[in-house]
Amino acid sequence: MPIPTFTLYLDESGDDILYRDEDLIRNPELETHCTLVGAVIANDKKPILKSEFKLLKETFWRTDEVILHSIDIRHKKGAFALFYYKPELYDSFKIEMNRITRVIAPSIICSSLNKRLWVEKFPKKLFFEDDPYSQAFVYLLERYAHFLNSQTDPAVRGKILVEKRDSRKDKILRETYISVKQDGTQYFVGNSHFERLSEKIEFKAKRMNIAGLQLSDYLCYPFYANHKNPGRENKHYEFLEQFIYPGDHNRYGHKKWPV
Repeated sequence: MPIPTFTLYLDESGDDILYRDEDLIRNPELETHCTLVGAVIANDKKPILKSEFKLLKETFWRTDEVILHSIDIRHKKGAFALFYYKPELYDSFKIEMNRITRVIAPSIICSSLNKRLWVEKFPKKLFFEDDPYSQAFVYLLERYAHFLNSQTDPAVRGKILVEKRDSRKDKILRETYISVKQDGTQYFVGNSHFERLSEKIEFKAKRMNIAGLQLSDYLCYPFYANHKNPGRENKHYEFLEQFIYPGDHNRYGHKKWPV
């Protein structure tokens, strides 16, 4: 019997650069948030997601080679320019994406950092050039491990798949992952909490057209926007709230920090 496995598909919005407050005042366009979102999907749901995306793409573009990319979708660029000329198609696309999300029912885990507040609360973070991307990843790993440990089958294991970005970011994630697996974290001393995580984190290129990575990319921005502008209307986020991993505290899977 195959070992039951989940895969967390990871994506990001914002950036990992820390700025001084005077820089942010001088240039309000500088990024203040760093958001990581993981869509956790069971192995038996992967073929369904792949099939659903194939049908979706063939319906809208007559080919399944189109790669769903959130920023291009929102700005209606490239293959998604048809949404600019035919807004009704964009509405249909969003409805269909919500339907697919319901079918797959991913468990969503989000770790989002307000970098400006982080530096205000811990000024030494800026002095020592601490990495917010790494810290956000640690919090996400804690929640993913909690999800895996909550499964009744003790044989459950969890993989993490990330789209290849620049080599520096990939190196940060790889080193952080190894450190957490070996030594634990501030809140989970030792490595026992993370035993169900796979030995290595995997990186795949965008051109491989992996359905899970495209879903996490589509789901990430609403969480980033919710943290950055919580008072602004965000219907996609409101829809996705039902999929946030509850853990022991109802919304344990959604960490916004610092608090």
